[in-house]
Amino acid sequence: MSKIKVLVLASDKSGVGKIRSVEPHIKLQEMYSDDFHVDIDYNPLMDDMNYWKQYQIVHFHRNIGQDYDKSVELINKLNAMGIITIGDIDDYWLPTKEHPLHGVIVQNKINEKIVANLIAAKYITTTTEIFANEIRKLNKNV
Repeated sequence: MSKIKVLVLASDKSGVGKIRSVEPHIKLQEMYSDDFHVDIDYNPLMDDMNYWKQYQIVHFHRNIGQDYDKSVELINKLNAMGIITIGDIDDYWLPTKEHPLHGVIVQNKINEKIVANLIAAKYITTTTEIFANEIRKLNKNV
């Protein structure tokens, strides 16, 4: 039996990306090295479908790559190819008006793009059951 190839698209190298994406997947590969091979990428080749075809699972935090406008289309393509997409989110997609980035998020419709990614992904991982219940309104596979 060949190993399951997992592509982890970490959002950053030190914060959420390291703690929620990189470290758990390194542990997965360490504990189940006969079953899993994990690659971690910070700048995936968005338009190269041969790049994506080598993986059975793609795990991303909020978005695939830096371009929010390409993410949901790519998630849909991966799903159609039979690649399991797993979106991860740890914070609500629309912070309150008191948050310093609220205006930027609304102006650029980032909240709407994150929601579209959550809807498109095959599965979602998150932090708490309370947040999972909120996400289930968008995607039952939490």
